[in-house]
Amino acid sequence: MKLSSKERSSLSIWRLPLQGYLNFNVFGIENEEVAGCGGVLRDMEGVARALFSGPIAANDADSVEVGAVFIALDLLLSMGWKINSSLIVEIGSKMVYNWCLNKDMRPWSLQITFSDIKRKIEQVGSVVFLMADQKGNEMVSTLAIVGINRGDMFKAC
Repeated sequence: MKLSSKERSSLSIWRLPLQGYLNFNVFGIENEEVAGCGGVLRDMEGVARALFSGPIAANDADSVEVGAVFIALDLLLSMGWKINSSLIVEIGSKMVYNWCLNKDMRPWSLQITFSDIKRKIEQVGSVVFLMADQKGNEMVSTLAIVGINRGDMFKAC
């Protein structure tokens, strides 16, 4: 079966996580003093198992995305799932990705948030941070944009 170029490009929108892993893709956006974030948790088969979308208090887009990482971990823990392998957290911001990997690069203003994230990671177990493929971030970026206009955080699991 031959696929059209449009069909081939749509196949690259999302890729399966590594075998045995859960994948939480997160995104944050800030625009004119309002901010929103979103995230989607997918299982090994690529099925969406949880998502969130809503407003978040933050001063800039990178801080919003850090908050989205915290919300993703919190949502996963609230589900009560026992994870036998690692959780992949895909991040859209290269700056936030670097902050997650190197604590010496983190701004002082976010130290408390990163301490909270560290506690969540200890509860989850193994967490791996990856840079999200920009084409694969379309769904969570839409959730983040919609989240700006929401009155409160929406979570579904």
